[in-house]
Order: sequence, then C-alpha cells, then structure tokens
Amino acid sequence: MLFILFISCFLSVRAAKTTNSNQYYKISMVSSNDNPNQPALFLHGESPVWDAETQNLYFVDVYAQNVHKLDYNTGKISTKHIGYGQVNVVSLISGSKRQLVAVRTGLYLLDWTVEGDSALRLLTVLDDGMPDNQINEGKSDVEGRFWVGTKGPQSGDDVTLDKAALYSVEQESHTHVHTHLKPVSISNGIAFALNNSLMYYIDSPKQKIEAFDYDSQRGEISGRRTIIDITAYGYDEAIPDGMTIDNKGHLWVALMFGGAVLHIDPDKREVVYGYKLPVSRTTSVCWGGPKMDELFVTTGRNPASTKQEPLAGALFTIRATGSKGVPTPMFRFDNADVY
Repeated sequence: MLFILFISCFLSVRAAKTTNSNQYYKISMVSSNDNPNQPALFLHGESPVWDAETQNLYFVDVYAQNVHKLDYNTGKISTKHIGYGQVNVVSLISGSKRQLVAVRTGLYLLDWTVEGDSALRLLTVLDDGMPDNQINEGKSDVEGRFWVGTKGPQSGDDVTLDKAALYSVEQESHTHVHTHLKPVSISNGIAFALNNSLMYYIDSPKQKIEAFDYDSQRGEISGRRTIIDITAYGYDEAIPDGMTIDNKGHLWVALMFGGAVLHIDPDKREVVYGYKLPVSRTTSVCWGGPKMDELFVTTGRNPASTKQEPLAGALFTIRATGSKGVPTPMFRFDNADVY
C-alpha cells in the first residue's frame, strides 16, 4: 500500500489528565494517485469504513460530493461523484456489491459499476419537512439495522441546534423509519458494545460521549448517561465527531477542531490516551488493514487556514497503538443488488 511516512516518534498527549503521558506510535498519510510523494487531500473527509473481504477502505468527501474507494494493496483511490448535494455517509451492505450512501437527507443504494444517476436507488428520506437538514452519521448494528442521525441547517461551521433526530432503518420497513431521539443537534459517532448490550452515541454540541442500554432484538435504546465529557480533558473548543470501537471494547473518538483522536475506556469512564495529529479538523475513524490494527483517520480543511495546516484534508493512519478493531457490522437488505 502506498503511504507517505509522516511521523514516527514520541508524542505527548495534549490532555494532562490521561493515564499515559506519552506513547510510541506511527502516523502515515495516504499518497496522491498523481504524485506518490504528496498526500491525497480532500475538502472534508468523513465516514471511513473498512471492507475486509475486498481490502478496500470506503470514505466520503462531503463537500466535493464524492465517495472514494482506497485499494489497500495498490494504494490507488477511485472516486464516484454523486452531484446531488452533501454526501456524509457510506456504509457496507451484507452480501451485496452495492454500498449504502447518504445524500442530503436521503439514503440510497450505490452501484459502483454503473454510470450516472442509474447508480443510485433511493431507499428512504429522513427529516421530512426539514429540507435544509442533512444526514450526518450512520452505523449498522448486529441485526443489520442501520442507525442513522441527522444534523440541523448549517452555515459555515455553525449548525442550528435541536432541529435533527436519530433513527433506525430496517429492510422490512425501510420507507417507515423508527425515531429514537428527538431533538438532536448534530448526530455523530455511533458504536455498539462488543456484547451488544450498549450503544454509544455522540450529539456533538454536548461535547460528550454518551451510552444507552441497548436491546438488540427489539432495536430499542434507554437509560441515557454520560461516559466522558471532553471539556474535563481540556478540549473546551473541540466537539466529538466520528467514533469506533476496538476488540477490548474501548472507544476511539475523533475530535473536530481538536486535532486529536481520544482512546477511551468506557467502563472506567476515562481517557486512556490522546493521539495528536498535525491538523485541527479531525472528523472520523475506523480500524482496517489486513490485521485490523491500523486506525484510519479522515480530516477536513478550512480554506482560510491552508497555509497554517498544509496537511489538512489528508487521510491518516495511526499504527502501533497496541489495539485492534473488530469486524464491521453491515446493513441487511437482502435484495440490494436488484432493488
């Protein structure tokens, strides 16, 4: 795989109250197709998801309205342009060659091999009557439901609060989604405990990682409580964004405007370590690689500060963390290839 080695050194954690003061780890960036000596840069990378079967990483560039596919073995990035509006989410579908994508407030099946509008098949639309809202995050659970959240109208970095919601979508009733939380401001990171007894969730402006008791058979959540408030670790100006879980049940959270990824022990309700990156807009994370021990990190850039952050928008990997991921649950939609 083609990477540019960027950092391989001891780096100190930004938050003084974590359990470790420093740790050896390696950060790389994915290379550009055109120039392997330069990183590939995107406007606002998001929603990385690892396909273990094909050894591909899918992710989106929200504002460019693109879905990208990184071939791990060759390092080459291919692109599918949507052109309907912001593309915030891409996810895998069980037993299907297609992917699930979110465009504005619609969920679509995407056929990578088909050109033009025929590549998309609309499943459902969320936040009816809120045309300026956007789908912002989505993850599948062990039963194949797709949990998907929205955000309110956005202008620049400012989002109107309490205008959005968190839903779940099932194949049998995909046009009639189930509402779980309302109001929400910016639905973000979703992860499920390894024993499927808990769902972790982020509503970004709250600056908290929260947990719910989770009934996987019924697809219901209850008992909302706070696991971590990031302001207690010195991240007063940051908001938690994308999130994933490792094989120990620990959470890994990207901090938008914080330039870091936090490793969190949810049972102890403490930050284990904070991984600092050379960019401030750290958007989302997922585990991947042949051994599932590489943490992919998407980032975004602010056009007004490109000189200060020339690597903003790069796709990073963090290696040698001592942690590994778990297989990614997929959306169940049995007739996805012919829908």
